[in-house]
Amino acid sequence: MSILRYLAAPPIRFLHRLGTFGLTRTSAFRMLLFHGIEDHEHDAFDRLVAYIAREHGVISPTEAVAESADQDVVRPSWCLPCLFTFDDGFGSNFEVAASILDRYGVKALFFVCPGLTDLEGDMQRQAVARQLFQGRIDAEDLPSGMRLMNWDELCNLKSQGHVIGCHGMRHQRLTEITKEELVEEVEAAGDLLDTRLAQKTDWYAYAFGDIGSIDRLAMEAISRRFRYCRSGVRGANGRQTNRMAFCADSLSPGAPLSYQKLLIEGAVDVLYVRRRRALEAFAVKAAIT
Repeated sequence: MSILRYLAAPPIRFLHRLGTFGLTRTSAFRMLLFHGIEDHEHDAFDRLVAYIAREHGVISPTEAVAESADQDVVRPSWCLPCLFTFDDGFGSNFEVAASILDRYGVKALFFVCPGLTDLEGDMQRQAVARQLFQGRIDAEDLPSGMRLMNWDELCNLKSQGHVIGCHGMRHQRLTEITKEELVEEVEAAGDLLDTRLAQKTDWYAYAFGDIGSIDRLAMEAISRRFRYCRSGVRGANGRQTNRMAFCADSLSPGAPLSYQKLLIEGAVDVLYVRRRRALEAFAVKAAIT
């Protein structure tokens, strides 16, 4: 199935550009969602960052939420600037921040799970296999170098101008836990990040990111503690986007660049209309509760 998608990407991208010819967006941008970037993916990731910086432009987390930023900038709907975000807090994120992102002047948003950051060695690897990979892989089968960033590395990223957000205390699916666990996963996680990083944590990205992993109760908990919430639902963001319902495009550096261009240009956004509406509805209801 992946091969068919990759082969179909160039003609679909061409048709999408043709269908959106002349359409523009004002002050809009896209969030790109990455996870771990393995050593063998560094070259491909470098090419992707270079392409985005050259053809789309990049924005920082601060610029993404600044009310006065680029209020009148008009861009073709398929050529929006991008904000880089990374989920789970893998150690490889720290490496690419120094070796690749810095070279292109990219300031990114890193979502981490402080309850997993606190673990070390085998305990952390067991938790990564169980919580991040949902038991689909055993701890002993994880790549030998796979680990999560430590607190010193997170502080270093922060000092370099990157932003550290919360991804839940232990990466639990918010729709499958009790109210007491929800407090721990959302509020306590944000407080722990505040303490360990000497910051006010404004951003939250709920684990797994799909529309089935969020509901009204979870959104209410997030909105009480955080200023912004990013999902994993595909779509563009703009000045009208609810600040608790940001969309993001998940990308894999291992996929062909032609397929990633298709996603970045929003050619599949139409498939996610209902999910974006549901996400927006959760955010609106949470705001009036």
